[in-house]
Amino acid sequence: MAFVEIKVCLSYTEISLIPTRIITEKIMNILKYRRELYSKVSLIKAAYNFTDRAYLHLDADSDYYYVTIIPKDGCEGVSDSEFENEILTQSVRHEVYLQTRDIRELMLARAMTTSVVAPEESYKEDTGEQNDFTEDGILKDWFDKK
Repeated sequence: MAFVEIKVCLSYTEISLIPTRIITEKIMNILKYRRELYSKVSLIKAAYNFTDRAYLHLDADSDYYYVTIIPKDGCEGVSDSEFENEILTQSVRHEVYLQTRDIRELMLARAMTTSVVAPEESYKEDTGEQNDFTEDGILKDWFDKK
């Protein structure tokens, strides 16, 4: 069986009118997404999730992102619906990340500062003696100043 490679030069406006193109017995999907609806990060993460099953090419112009999907040999292709669900999932994850960034940074900073701060007494030199800890001292609330 001989394969004939066909090189096609089309602009993205011409390609957007033709949803699929057959090249050497593989179907190439070209998807188009509005830039105002999806972030670049969401698009890249969605595409990355399918790199085990397909070759993906990302491109953009001033209004749209373009995703070209070519299935790998012996792998099931990626349907338009699968990719659309994944880009939506990644968009929501990215939005949650952005909305919760401040609280996560505060929680991490609080955890780090309260675990590092110790009273002056704890800086005594280690004399090699065994410290006797009591249950009351260990289970005491950090913020309780009793």
